[in-house]
Amino acid sequence: MISLRFDRLVSLVCFVCLFCVVPRSSEAQDAPLSTLQTYRDLRSALLADGWKPDVHYGLKTNNGRPLYRFPEVLCGPQICNARWLSRAGQEKLVTLIRGDGREEYRVAPR
Repeated sequence: MISLRFDRLVSLVCFVCLFCVVPRSSEAQDAPLSTLQTYRDLRSALLADGWKPDVHYGLKTNNGRPLYRFPEVLCGPQICNARWLSRAGQEKLVTLIRGDGREEYRVAPR
């Protein structure tokens, strides 16, 4: 009887924790794309700071052109990653929201 109550208490605590955490993460996903920074703007800032796009990270077509809009970008159905390298060899992955074919890539909120 006591262990049954403890199991219910643990389940209730887990549910409350999940309820408190999930809305915060979904808010970032539901942010309107127009309010997020464009990748084009971030890309310009990274280049100005000395970062170099990893042009070998993304996929290429048979004729050698990048499959996506930028050679450093690799995409899934909705989320993309862009890989950048510093002069010192550090790696930076930038998560992007893909949008449809007419929209700019947007930098995903952290």
